[in-house]
Formats: sequence, C-alpha cells, structure tokens
Amino acid sequence: MKKLLSAALALALVLALSAPMAAAAPAETRPAIATNNTIVVSNSADAPDAHVVTPAVYKIDGYNYFRLRDIAMLLNGSARQFAVEYDEAAKSVSIVSGRSYTAIGGELSGTAAQTAEAAVSNNSVSIDGETVSFTVYKIDGANYFRLRDLGRALDFHVGYNDEMKTVFISGARGYEE
Repeated sequence: MKKLLSAALALALVLALSAPMAAAAPAETRPAIATNNTIVVSNSADAPDAHVVTPAVYKIDGYNYFRLRDIAMLLNGSARQFAVEYDEAAKSVSIVSGRSYTAIGGELSGTAAQTAEAAVSNNSVSIDGETVSFTVYKIDGANYFRLRDLGRALDFHVGYNDEMKTVFISGARGYEE
C-alpha cells in the first residue's frame, strides 16, 4: 500500500513539475528579412504628394510586414486614416477607422535590421470593436502586420509593381484585389 501511495505521489509530482515547462514553450518564430522594396505613399487622388518612405519593413514568408503605427502615421489625414490604441493589461490592439492617429513617438523611425526573429504575437486585435484574425508578428516589441491584410480590412490602396520592386500605399483610394 505504501509503495502504491509513494508511486502515486511521485507521478503527481512529475506531472505538476512538467506542466509549467510546457506552458513556457517558446512562441512560434519565423525569420524576418529587411524588405528590398521601395515604398511609395500618396494620400491625394491625383498623387502630387507621392513620396518614397523608409519605415522598418520586413519580409516574412515572402510578404511585407509593417509596424501598425507606421501605417497609421502614413495614412493620417487621409480619407482612410485610423487610430491605434494598445491596452497593455489586456494585451489588446484596437484600431478605430476614420479617427486621426495620435503619434506616441518613434513612428517611421529606425531601419529594419538585415535579419530578425519574428515571434507570433499573442495580442488580440479589433477594428471598430470587432475582433479580427490577422497573423501578427512581434519584432523588437512592435506589432508587425501584413500590409495587404490591413489594406483589405481598412479599405486603403495597396499596389505592387514587380518590375520596379515598388509597393504603393494610398489613403485616397480603396482596396482592390
């Protein structure tokens, strides 16, 4: 009887000690490579304001990923502007379309490292109060979103010229597949 009780206690101890290790498993990561694309932004219909920008942009699995706050800053003042709010306690990102973006500092600054590790973000994301499902990566503490996912969800123009290796973003036009 004592051997059975000892074995049961030993098994319970092993299970209890292994549970925290499983919970602490590392997040899924992907290699991120600094983009080789030129990024052009225009927020007016006739594009006289078109200009090249150099935010920190990474290619992950062949797609361009931008910091959410950089896109908000680039589209600020346009017909497709949006605000970004982050709740640290809830680990949630809220996007509010139609509202102007309030800068927190650091937007459109810095350059992408040649390579980085992108970890799948554990933040929830909502647009205008509705939960959405995006693949979001964290790189150096910032949320990076696939540009086309944001364009589709927030209805701003995303274009690409393969010959010129140029990405076009516009808050004056809506998203087109």
